[in-house]
Amino acid sequence: MIEKSAIYNYSMQVYYYMETILIDVRTEEEYAEYHASGAVNIPVEEISEGNLGLLEKIEKNTPLRLYCRSGARSERAREILQSYGFTDVVNLGGLASMVKE
Repeated sequence: MIEKSAIYNYSMQVYYYMETILIDVRTEEEYAEYHASGAVNIPVEEISEGNLGLLEKIEKNTPLRLYCRSGARSERAREILQSYGFTDVVNLGGLASMVKE
């Protein structure tokens, strides 16, 4: 639950479907503070080390939607995941751009 700010509903309506995985690539601490509803946390550091968590069990064409605080880490994660063979990876940018203060 987000107490400091609210995530715009459009981001979840547009990008989060049962067949799509929404991934927060920020640190576990940042994720625990607040995150988008339905997002799973796989920090970019883990992705870069090849620790993909639930992504190790899914098809490479599964739609993945990534976000972080500003968009930089999610872009790095997108590039890494594509190098691992994932074909439908989109950087949604920064959580800050989806949050209303």
